[in-house]
Amino acid sequence: MTQKQKKRAIIIGVILAVLLITGITGSLLLRANQPLYTKLSIALMPDTLDYTDEETGEKITFYIEQNKDYDKEKDDPIDAYKTYYLDEKEEKVYLENGIYISDKEFAESKKIGQKEDDTKDGVKTNVGQGAQVTVGFLISAQNNANKVKTVVKVLVALFALCCVAYLIYLWYLNWSVREDKKKKKLEEAEKKLSDKSE
Repeated sequence: MTQKQKKRAIIIGVILAVLLITGITGSLLLRANQPLYTKLSIALMPDTLDYTDEETGEKITFYIEQNKDYDKEKDDPIDAYKTYYLDEKEEKVYLENGIYISDKEFAESKKIGQKEDDTKDGVKTNVGQGAQVTVGFLISAQNNANKVKTVVKVLVALFALCCVAYLIYLWYLNWSVREDKKKKKLEEAEKKLSDKSE
C-alpha cells in the first residue's frame, strides 16, 4: 500500500464519518427542537394558500407564520402556527384556531345558537365550521415532505453504497499489504537459498 492510497483511504473515511455524524445530529436536533421543526415545516409549505368563497366568489389569500408564543408543554402542536389574511388596509387578520368562516357560515351559526358564535379581534369564530386553513398548509407541507423523503431515501441508499465501496477498498488495501509482505518474504527466502547454493 502506497502513502497515496493510505492518505486517500483516510480522507474518504473522514468524509463518510462526518456525513454520518451530521445526519444523525441533524435528525436528533429536529426531533428535540420544536422551533426548528416548525421553521422547517413552514419552509416546506407554500408561501400562500388561495381560497375562494363559494357564496360570493371572493378570493382570499392566506399566509402562515410561526407562533412565537407557542408553548409545547401547554399548547397543541397545531398551535405552533398562526394563519392570517390581509384586510383592505393590508393589515394582518389572524384566524382563530386557523379556521376561516365565511359570512354565510357565521350567520348560520348565530341562527342555530352555537356556543362560539362571536367575533374575536374582528375574526369570526365558531367550532366545527369553516375552512381549515392551517390544515391546508400542513397537507401541502406533507406532500412536499414526501418528495423530500424520497430524495433522502435515495441519498441514504447512495451513502450506504459508498460505505460498502469504501469497505471493499479497505479490504483491497489490506489484501495488497498482505500480498506485498508475502512477496517480500518469498523474495528474501529465494535470496537466502541462492546465497547458500553459491
